[in-house]
Amino acid sequence: MPRFILALTVTLVSLSSIQAAVPLSKVQPFLQKHCNECHGAKKQENNKRFDSLSTKLSDIPTIQGWQEILDQLNSGNMPPEDQPPPEANELTRVINILTAQLKEAYAQHRSTGSQTVARRLNRFELRNTIRDLLYINDPELRVGNVSKLVDNNGNGRVENTSSDPFRSFPKDEIEGGFDNIGDRLVMSDFLLQLMLDAAEESLALATEMSSPPDLSPRRFSGHINKRGTGDLELYSRELHPDFDVLYRAATLSSDQLGGGVGTSLRYQITIEVSGHNQKHPWVELMPHDQDEPFLLGIRLFKSRTRNDHIPLTQIKLPGDGKIHTFTFETWIDKQWLPQLTWDNGPSPRSARTDLIMQKYLAQHYRKAPDAKEFPKKEEYNTARDAWAREMAVTLIQNYKGPSVHVHSLTLKPLMDQWPPKSHTALYGMDPDKSVNMEALLLNFAERAFRRPVTPDEVAPYVALVQAQLDPLQSPSPKTIEDLTYKSYQGSWSKLPDFSTLTPTRQGTLDSGLLDLRPAKIDEHFGMVFEGKITAPQAGTYQFKMASDDGSRLTINGNAVIEHDGLHGASTKNGQISLTAGAHPIRVEYFAYGKPNSLQAFWSGPGFDSEPLAVVKSNPQQPHNVSPNILRRMAALRAGYTAILCSPDFLYLREKPGQLNNYELASRLSYFLWSSMPDATLRELAKTGQLTNKSVLLRQVDRMLDDPKAAAFTRHFTERWLRLDKISDSPPERNGPFRVYWDRQFEPQLIAQTDAYFADLLETNGSINALIDSDYTFLNESIATIFYQRDDVKGDFLRKVPTNDPRRGGILTQPSVMTATANGVDTSPVLRGAWLLENILGTPPPPPPPDVEPLSPDLRSAKSIGEQLAIHRNQQACNNCHRKFDPLGFAFENFDPIGRWRDKYRGARDNIDTSTTTANGYKLADIVELKKMLIEQEQQVTRCLTEKLLAYSSGRILEPTDRGDVDEIVLKLQADGNRIRDLIKLIVQSHVFLTK
Repeated sequence: MPRFILALTVTLVSLSSIQAAVPLSKVQPFLQKHCNECHGAKKQENNKRFDSLSTKLSDIPTIQGWQEILDQLNSGNMPPEDQPPPEANELTRVINILTAQLKEAYAQHRSTGSQTVARRLNRFELRNTIRDLLYINDPELRVGNVSKLVDNNGNGRVENTSSDPFRSFPKDEIEGGFDNIGDRLVMSDFLLQLMLDAAEESLALATEMSSPPDLSPRRFSGHINKRGTGDLELYSRELHPDFDVLYRAATLSSDQLGGGVGTSLRYQITIEVSGHNQKHPWVELMPHDQDEPFLLGIRLFKSRTRNDHIPLTQIKLPGDGKIHTFTFETWIDKQWLPQLTWDNGPSPRSARTDLIMQKYLAQHYRKAPDAKEFPKKEEYNTARDAWAREMAVTLIQNYKGPSVHVHSLTLKPLMDQWPPKSHTALYGMDPDKSVNMEALLLNFAERAFRRPVTPDEVAPYVALVQAQLDPLQSPSPKTIEDLTYKSYQGSWSKLPDFSTLTPTRQGTLDSGLLDLRPAKIDEHFGMVFEGKITAPQAGTYQFKMASDDGSRLTINGNAVIEHDGLHGASTKNGQISLTAGAHPIRVEYFAYGKPNSLQAFWSGPGFDSEPLAVVKSNPQQPHNVSPNILRRMAALRAGYTAILCSPDFLYLREKPGQLNNYELASRLSYFLWSSMPDATLRELAKTGQLTNKSVLLRQVDRMLDDPKAAAFTRHFTERWLRLDKISDSPPERNGPFRVYWDRQFEPQLIAQTDAYFADLLETNGSINALIDSDYTFLNESIATIFYQRDDVKGDFLRKVPTNDPRRGGILTQPSVMTATANGVDTSPVLRGAWLLENILGTPPPPPPPDVEPLSPDLRSAKSIGEQLAIHRNQQACNNCHRKFDPLGFAFENFDPIGRWRDKYRGARDNIDTSTTTANGYKLADIVELKKMLIEQEQQVTRCLTEKLLAYSSGRILEPTDRGDVDEIVLKLQADGNRIRDLIKLIVQSHVFLTK
């Protein structure tokens, strides 16, 4: 029997019947016989020495040393394969003794260091918390979304033009794969300035100054889109004036909504559609399962982007020719619009007009005009257009293939209140009436600080707001006086000499702020602004300007900021010494293409970060709101900004010892939602009920069933499986992996893994399903490229059978395979080490010094297997590589983006993945590796438990936490080893419930 199976059997017996403690001295003869030859006085492999290990478990290093021995015996890795194995009863006895002794030691050595430090919220938690605190519904802050810079125009330039207030935040430091570990989340002046900017932007997003929207339903019927996507769609509008027709897989949206729905609200979407010719005779060119209904996808699309969309649902439309009505509700941001897709429609390649005419309507077909027969290009174009029209109209009139008729699209705005809650929570329900600013600030602070707040605590913020309202204290805006602008049209790659050009527009800007809007154009233009700024006193003044594309700022004729050339939105800083009084200022700017932006700020003695340009995120100031109300709102925003930059908001503050109800509410919400506690949790904390076990477990179920749990499935899964490494080392853009970029696979692959893990949470699935299962989640792109399947249609992820033992579970999902490659090639070393660390919980030590690394996939004269075998012949390398190299070999049939391959590129022979693990298990392929891991279920469970405990508590586990881990694993194993049950055991553990 393989050695690890023997050890596993022994472990299960010992854990179920731990005997009374026997002195550790009884274990020393076993170590002398089986271990000390390699870990004794003469030799210490891996720097481990056992003969001098104390038998008194009085300190943490000693406990840790004995625990490592027990772990090696349990795993079957020791003694090594080339040494005589111990007798089963002898091994059982030693494991029993060590288990009992260590359990007692852990109970007695609760380390005072096993505490979570005052932990700052990380970037992911900050953006989620701000979203929930301010009731913001912006799509870029949606649950589970990741903060990042965006490539708006697909040219590879990332730009600061998204509406995510946290887009510029740096990545948080990582320990153990996690970015929420307290002692790694430091604060700096730079980060505090970013937080100040993000707070101001977020409050602007929450502020709604526009008039109440028109709630009248908008019905689009007849021809929803008048432009069409091809000849058939175009000419069908002439023959079918009452509806749009889709003849192939395509996307349809209203051209009247080209810029988005216009108002951010919840909408009821109603579509009237009919399917025709589900069973049709033109199967050869339009293959389709004629027993399957038409599949229509509903998604939201962001206007003026390449392909930024959110799949909502997929509906089944019978092909019976009858009109069917479908209705559902969703939030739509003002820049987004609904789209309809025919997911299983005929392929545009096969459903070409000329091919269909030749195949099925040959009697009506004639060849396209030959350009050689026309002396003038214009004549050929006219003849070609006439031919295309004739063929399309003839085909439409005689069409017998499948089609979808779209009769109408109706958008009905749904609104509970106006202004929305995001606004009234900040400023009160009625802006014309005086508001109790102290009450508003107190309520805001209690939610922001996640605990009760006293009037004394909020008093400084009230004083700040009052100071803003005091005309003697509130400084006048430091804008540009006598500001003028001139705009010019042209295409430049750097700032031109504007003095040689004639302006197309010019005028004054009474606001005193730089503003691109008066140019009345959004690309290929330039602007020059001139005016005066007044320095209140002599000193050094700092300027900050961000632009897309080039810009220049001069004062007194001296260049302060030079930021010329073509570039995305980025920031430059400069400074200049000024005397008290007025100084001429000039700003030059040009934009080559879209998007474009210009922001500027200045600071100096006595003031900080005053805007010199219109901030797009600032709420507009309508003419029907009094200056006093606007002033009061601005003052309140200053108070809210200060609260959002305070330590009580930025840090999860917990007192040593048992968590109180409010601390528990926060720890629970940041574990499962990565956000602040909601009203239910706050009320349970207020009444002292949350520490009740049954109440706590009911809350776990409620929270996991809430859509906000998408933050947990996204963030924990990403950090545990190290999917963050996909973006750190992505596949190369060209060559064999170009499809990865062409189809924008990164978010799809991560979403597949998220959906799989979320399903296990919802169904309380077995932990073994992480290793292997008979199902997965696919959309059409993933199914086609990675799974070689043509039976999944549309971009909506859905649960499907795998029909392939290589593909169940998460280990071989493309996201994991991509994250464990290096972007160019694969390496058994990387994938094997990843498996040890993140699935089995036994991370290999760092490589020894002065050992030359092995290049991955080195296959000149020898295979990668032979190269690694040579590498393992080095004694310094063998101890570790023999553990993870064989595990990594099992994945070699998966290329750097997770596609199956039988051969390496350019190789003749098939890939040989057969190998033998360090504990004697012979593996032929990935299927047998999964079987081996299923047999090591307890070790997999232990690893997942440790990862969840670290993630939920915000600290790396210590040796003395091992008792908690063992207790959870034993309880879970007795109850079926299921994932939701594991979450419930986590929140009842000592690690989770204490600081």
